[in-house]
Amino acid sequence: MPNLYFCIPKDDAVYFDEHEVTHMKVMRLKEGEIIEATDGNGGKYKVVVKKIDKYSAVGSVISYEFVESPEGRLVLFAPSGRWERLRWTIEKAVELGVDEIYVFNNERASRHYEDKQEKLELVVREAAKQCVRYNFPVIKPIEFLDIFSLAPESTYILDFKGRKIPKRISKNVGIIAGPEGGFSQKELLLLKKRFRSICLGKKILRFETAIILATGVFSMKLGKI
Repeated sequence: MPNLYFCIPKDDAVYFDEHEVTHMKVMRLKEGEIIEATDGNGGKYKVVVKKIDKYSAVGSVISYEFVESPEGRLVLFAPSGRWERLRWTIEKAVELGVDEIYVFNNERASRHYEDKQEKLELVVREAAKQCVRYNFPVIKPIEFLDIFSLAPESTYILDFKGRKIPKRISKNVGIIAGPEGGFSQKELLLLKKRFRSICLGKKILRFETAIILATGVFSMKLGKI
């Protein structure tokens, strides 16, 4: 399995933070070895490791290549909730090629993540490295009403009473999943005035299962996986 590291480029060098140093130590990486790294913005670097300290490391760039992100835009609006379930959802969304992930609060939210930006970004980073993805998705905690300004025109609400997933879709797609306790009537009315509801099948799915299924279907249609 390839090992990808996250780096911060500056001039002809790249720098690694303490999280990457931990990864290096787990892999028993030594100074002088050549590794592959990314800046998360499409940069693919071949790097020779020059120095590994306790909390940081530095490398010299041997080669650089820009990796284009697949066409189209896939946006996920995931409800804030219990951390383990949200973390798993984010990891799978990254693997499935989602471009933007927004964790939204709503009236029935059990957890809030406004002060957890770094924690969310770290989950994205680790998942992207695991699946060797050079373009990291945006991730951000938002409020419910922010959905309306961030959602693409073709955005769908996952709803057991909705219609089938359309055969033809736009190049820019949004997916909205409700929280474990469901949206309030007020929230649902607002959403349905703007977005179309879709159903994923005959069974009632947990929110994270519904997200992965819907994301996988749209990701395949958009050619992101």
